[in-house]
Amino acid sequence: METTNYLLKRAAAGDADASFRLGYRLAFGRNNPKPIPWTKVVAHWRAAAVQGHFRAMFYLGTCYDYGRGVPKAVDQAFACYKQAAEAGELAAAYNVAFCLLHGEGVAPDSKAAVAWLLYAAKRGDESAQRDLGYSYLMGHGVAEDHHQAVYWYRKAARQGDTKAQFNLGLCYVAGEGVPTSTRWARYWLQKAAGHRHRGARAELRKLQGQS
Repeated sequence: METTNYLLKRAAAGDADASFRLGYRLAFGRNNPKPIPWTKVVAHWRAAAVQGHFRAMFYLGTCYDYGRGVPKAVDQAFACYKQAAEAGELAAAYNVAFCLLHGEGVAPDSKAAVAWLLYAAKRGDESAQRDLGYSYLMGHGVAEDHHQAVYWYRKAARQGDTKAQFNLGLCYVAGEGVPTSTRWARYWLQKAAGHRHRGARAELRKLQGQS
């Protein structure tokens, strides 16, 4: 593993990845300083981002999102996420969708949000798969389609997403997009309950009372 001094030299010579890694090491490294010097982290990530390092752009967006090392600015966060997402950064694509859904840093636009959710979901992002399922279930930004809702919930649930497991269990309880099935409802609710999902535990108690 490269030493910090080596990365500093590479960063000073204009190596964007070295700048990104310096910031990452300060923020998340095994022996990173406490408290985390977020101002320095931001400086490294910004240096990388302006050179076209889009993972750094995504992480810079999170700093604006949470006010780490910079004043909180959700519009700046969205701008960073969008640039990173347009360059193919998967986590940024989900964040763009989230911002568009909730109007954080940008005017709400459910149709545009669904387009970004679909982009990320097709590439395996479980949070995007879950939220896309919900969009199909409720008809937010897309035509209501319970079969598609179940399809995407199942994708996310199989990756271990607790909320998707819970929602998929509810679909089996209510027969939304799938035939009603106590067996499969219990299966997915137990998965969610195993991750301490309170709603899943409550639904399991209801099913137990019906049996």
